[in-house]
Amino acid sequence: MYNWVSILIPFFIGIYRYKHLDKSLRLFLYFVVYGTVNEIVSRVVIRYGLIIYDGETNTLPITHLYLLAEFLILGFFYSHILKDILQKRVIITLVVLFVAYCIINTLFLQSIFTYAAFPQALSKILLVGFSILFFYKVMIDANIPNLWKEPLVYLNLAVLIYYSGNLFYSLLFNLIVDYSREFAKITNYYFVGLNTLFYILVAIGFSKSE
Repeated sequence: MYNWVSILIPFFIGIYRYKHLDKSLRLFLYFVVYGTVNEIVSRVVIRYGLIIYDGETNTLPITHLYLLAEFLILGFFYSHILKDILQKRVIITLVVLFVAYCIINTLFLQSIFTYAAFPQALSKILLVGFSILFFYKVMIDANIPNLWKEPLVYLNLAVLIYYSGNLFYSLLFNLIVDYSREFAKITNYYFVGLNTLFYILVAIGFSKSE
């Protein structure tokens, strides 16, 4: 429930303030919208048992698709806000290569019913790197009078905290599940906490748009 509510807050704030969002903020809003749709689809699948694997409902195929779409949207977001410090084609190339790798991994290397630990970890490393580059750009440019009034600061802080905090969780997820399903459920609270913080910061960022 907390996970669901935390997603809806920035979703409605972003939609309400859409006219005040510039291109970069709108790109991030599209990511939030997709996350909301993904959450709805996942809940429907769980509720009605639409995807069954090994006798249980399994939403990991949706996770594989979410990973690809997530990096695609956020990649374009960073290609826009980092264009002054990193050539746009560099980020676009990284996005295309990662998406191609995800497709190859899903079709030929790994079952869609298993957690894509390495692709998940790789995407988080790249996104954390992009967010650090943004803060480096902010320090070099030094043209933001008040950092706490800048929407992009909140969005990048959300990315930095969430994806760095989730890195080892992603790497160790399969080991955790194999070790104990009960322990995996406990560690899920850690994920929910990070997810909630992420969307709260995003909501603040959208509310700061002028």
